[in-house]
Amino acid sequence: MPELVDKLPNAIAGPVRVALAIKNFIIVVASLIMAVTFGFVVVARYGFSADLFAYEEWLMVICFWMFFMASAMGTYDKSHVNADLLGFVIKDPRKLWLRNVIIEFIEVLVTFAIIYWAWLMIADEISYYPNWQTTIALQIPFLVPRIGIFLGFILMAVYSILHLYVLLKTGAPDTREDNQLIPRQSARGANK
Repeated sequence: MPELVDKLPNAIAGPVRVALAIKNFIIVVASLIMAVTFGFVVVARYGFSADLFAYEEWLMVICFWMFFMASAMGTYDKSHVNADLLGFVIKDPRKLWLRNVIIEFIEVLVTFAIIYWAWLMIADEISYYPNWQTTIALQIPFLVPRIGIFLGFILMAVYSILHLYVLLKTGAPDTREDNQLIPRQSARGANK
């Protein structure tokens, strides 16, 4: 099964590939930082009866960025949690296609609403400058993890829109009365 980026026009596929590479880098680096940090915490706590100062504050920022970049990856891959039973019940390819279009459209609408709320969260945070909310010990502004939330939802919306675009571009499969798929012919092939 081809990847989403392979179904996109080259003008869109290039920036999507760059975004995927950046997201993958963020996810991998964040995972490594978390693993190493927790390793140090265990060694410091149980090996030296010490504590790593305020590690939970900077790990919070890393966790938010990693979680929302991974959520965007899940939207891109269509690997997020899915409790859809209709996909197993509906056998007609045209109805499955229509169901997928409706689901993607609803997903785009919901994601746009959440982007709006995430923007309100960012705007509210910015409006308090220079008295931003910060973490207690390291004084990390709450704006930093919230930007990760906002960017994650934007990427989720972009990938949902691209999935919807590909669904609409390919169109519903043509079927015969016995529900066998008929290969779609291009307009050039039909004129021959």
